[in-house]
Amino acid sequence: MDRLLKSTICDDYGMRKHFSIIFYVDCSLWKNRRTMQKAIAEELNLHHVMHIFDKQDEEDDFRGVDEISRDEISSIGSLIHETLRNERFLMLFHYGGVEAIDLVECGIPPFSKGKLLWTNCGRFFQFNQTKVKMMPTSSNMEISHWVSPIHANAYLQSILHEEAVGIIGDISMDGIDLETVLDCFMYQLFLTSQLPENSTGVDYGWATHICNYWVCDGILGAEKAWEIGDALYRVMPWLDNSVKKARILSSYFNGRKKSYEGWYSLTCKKREDDIPSVPHSASSYFLTFERANPVYVRSDLFQLANNNLRVLKLCNCTFDFSYPPFQCCHNLRFLWLDHCANTGEKQSGKTIFPNLLVFDIRFTQFVLLPQMIDLMTNLRELNTKGVSWNTMSHALKRLLNLHKLRVTESLDVVTRDSCSSIDMVNLELLDFSGNTCMESLPTFQSSTRLKMLVIDGCSSLEQLALEGAPLLESFSFDGYGPTENWTHSINLPQKKVRLESPIAPVEIIKVTKISLHGCERLRNIFMRALPNLEELDLSGTAIKILDLREMAVPKLKKLFLMGCEKLRHLFWMGPPSLEILHVDTRKTRSTVCNGEQGSFGSEVCIAFTDGRFIWSAVKGLIGCANRGSKVYLLISCMSHSQAKITGCVKEIGSSQNGWVLTSPLLPYDNIALTEDVTVSSLVWNHRQLQTMDVHMEIGEGSYNIESMQEYTYFVSFVRHVQSLHIHDNSSITSIPPTGVAHWDKLEWCHVERCPKLHHLFPCGNGPFNFQHIRIFSASGLPVAYCIWVRGINSTWGRICFLQKLQHIYLYNCPNLVFVLPISFTLPNLETLQIAYCTNLRHVFPLDDKYPKEISSGVSFTKLKHIKLNHLHNLEKICEVRLNAPALQTIGIRECQGLRRLPAVARQGPKPVVDCEEDCWNKLEWDGLSSGHHPSLFETRHSAYYKKPAARVSVLR
Repeated sequence: MDRLLKSTICDDYGMRKHFSIIFYVDCSLWKNRRTMQKAIAEELNLHHVMHIFDKQDEEDDFRGVDEISRDEISSIGSLIHETLRNERFLMLFHYGGVEAIDLVECGIPPFSKGKLLWTNCGRFFQFNQTKVKMMPTSSNMEISHWVSPIHANAYLQSILHEEAVGIIGDISMDGIDLETVLDCFMYQLFLTSQLPENSTGVDYGWATHICNYWVCDGILGAEKAWEIGDALYRVMPWLDNSVKKARILSSYFNGRKKSYEGWYSLTCKKREDDIPSVPHSASSYFLTFERANPVYVRSDLFQLANNNLRVLKLCNCTFDFSYPPFQCCHNLRFLWLDHCANTGEKQSGKTIFPNLLVFDIRFTQFVLLPQMIDLMTNLRELNTKGVSWNTMSHALKRLLNLHKLRVTESLDVVTRDSCSSIDMVNLELLDFSGNTCMESLPTFQSSTRLKMLVIDGCSSLEQLALEGAPLLESFSFDGYGPTENWTHSINLPQKKVRLESPIAPVEIIKVTKISLHGCERLRNIFMRALPNLEELDLSGTAIKILDLREMAVPKLKKLFLMGCEKLRHLFWMGPPSLEILHVDTRKTRSTVCNGEQGSFGSEVCIAFTDGRFIWSAVKGLIGCANRGSKVYLLISCMSHSQAKITGCVKEIGSSQNGWVLTSPLLPYDNIALTEDVTVSSLVWNHRQLQTMDVHMEIGEGSYNIESMQEYTYFVSFVRHVQSLHIHDNSSITSIPPTGVAHWDKLEWCHVERCPKLHHLFPCGNGPFNFQHIRIFSASGLPVAYCIWVRGINSTWGRICFLQKLQHIYLYNCPNLVFVLPISFTLPNLETLQIAYCTNLRHVFPLDDKYPKEISSGVSFTKLKHIKLNHLHNLEKICEVRLNAPALQTIGIRECQGLRRLPAVARQGPKPVVDCEEDCWNKLEWDGLSSGHHPSLFETRHSAYYKKPAARVSVLR
């Protein structure tokens, strides 16, 4: 109807004279408000903003926002508003939702020259009775169009024609024409119209079988019949089984009687003798007896329709299963037996249906005998409910052409010995729901095309390890039990149609371990109410969102998500029982974290490249850290940490030799970031950089790092980080979080090869910030101008800030101006190594806000070793006087601007100074009484030192 309105208005020249912009928005298949806004933007030719929708959808994936909850984008709403604000526009809007929406939030101006004409009627005369408003400032005016009875038939035919044209346009497939679409709609309409008033006992199973009816009845031709049926299934509306409406509507289409004269539905409470014979023209026949006990069906009921009948459903009937009344119907393609009983003593194998495509057996003990199965070579779909497993289990190896198999609600005990393998290479859907006594699943052949596996309510399964299903896309294990209705599409049922509570009597699900490892296409998973599940392995799957809150798995101990490249959202605030979590969303992943990981010492190991992944994972990380679990966070594309740490072997020369490969950062056992680093007689013990219990690494290939701080819980997480390694990142400009951060438990930090990193830590405020750090090292930072932007200003902060710092190592940071503004002492600093930081003037300049006692000097009471190399602009180590009473060695190379050394103790061993002679001669001294005199040092000038030659001209 809306399409007819569109073609009438949008192409009308007179309407174009009144409106400068006329646009049509089709949201009849409602998805969400953002999709609606995108459709508006497309109609207004705002194509340059389409990428914004994609970006916002991607971010909502990381936030775990449901598809149906995705709202408008305000910036695009503003652009739409500007586009329409001064225009006389007409918006034609087909709304398929049920809730009131506000088009103003999409950008439609509330007070303007524009007009809105909208409908919420569905396709094919589906009327939505819900009262909704499109804009808070609008008032609804209902427009009705009266058509005289004389013209009603032609008018409705025209509407029906337009609806069918729209369906064809949406499908965009060859092999489908207008008449076919109309017949598919009429099939449902006329069968519904034949039901008694207020009938509740008839089940056509539209959601399950409408496509099967179209194909088996012959409405859809043989070529691409199933593909066309699947496409129609997605866009055709379902009638609401309102018999009165169906009868009224069908009365207007008597002109199409030839199309539906073969479709019969009979519902009665009569005896069998009152049922007329099925006519010769019948192609589809539905017979339902609404009586307490099954009714006998005479043997000649189908004699007249023996050649034409193709679709048959019998409900609540009795007959001899060995000689069913429909055995004469050799062209039968669809057979549904529901609550039927056998009048014979024992079923024989004389019943043969070689053309059968779909067989549905529910609460009917009809045995699939081997001689029957061998001739059912065309059978594509077999459904059973409440049927003994023993009557059909042997069929699993014989029905090679099956595409769908449902064996549900059998009470037979199914063990590993009685459960044969499945050899159906074409099988796409397998449903074992409601088999409460099934203890084992069949094994699968590697060639299977299985796309969906459903085991809802299979309470006796203890372990599930799925192998041989490389094309599996959907998996469901609902502890509440199976859904009431099946669907034709190979998609998991929506949550709204699932059970709201467990089926009584409640069967406790026994499963303790589920492994879907290696199902590379698995993206849809529904698991719920699995109280005994301890281990879940989804490694190598394509899942996008996993929320443990909704799964109800209180005993889960191990969760593996290795190689899940599509994973965007992982929420696991609970369960508290979780002991091991291994997650890797990278394309190139480590092989260390898979399998049982018996030697892996870490409880939580998460590796990813997109910083936005932290939004969902960080709450769980905080919870694990609070419980004392080991946490390893790797934000890098490297399969192992391939970072290198500058090694200064014996002497630091002008070359960059001495890069030492690190050991793999996984597993925790025996992790070493560097070998021994020697500076003269100084040795840097590699175990000083052993990864701690809570470790974070940001490395090569990581991106969107700045977005990590958008989620406030990340700031809380860094409080728990004990070791930090940042390396080989070409985009990072500052270590996140860039605002207020509290590295309360950090013990060591190493940063290297980050070409855009301009500073590391913004400030030192916080009462416990950096109170535990022992080692800081950095190298290969070409634009970094400082390490800490500011010092600490509070009295309490000075008591803790960097008070345990023992070692500082800096290498090749040519633009570094200073390390830390000083307003306090560093009582535990032992080692200071700096090389190739050519712009450095003071290592510790005086802070802008410093206490008065600092102005006279500071004491580093444990400073033992200083190594300074190629620091051409360095004047002083500390801008104020520096006392180092425990100093043992000083090594200096190429520091022409250095003028002062620290003051030392006047008693005890003399510190050894190894430097060039001219550098020693330029030093300035305060005097012996101040502990600052050449006699207090033992000098060793370099053996390879050469005095610079005088500059001369080579011109002649």
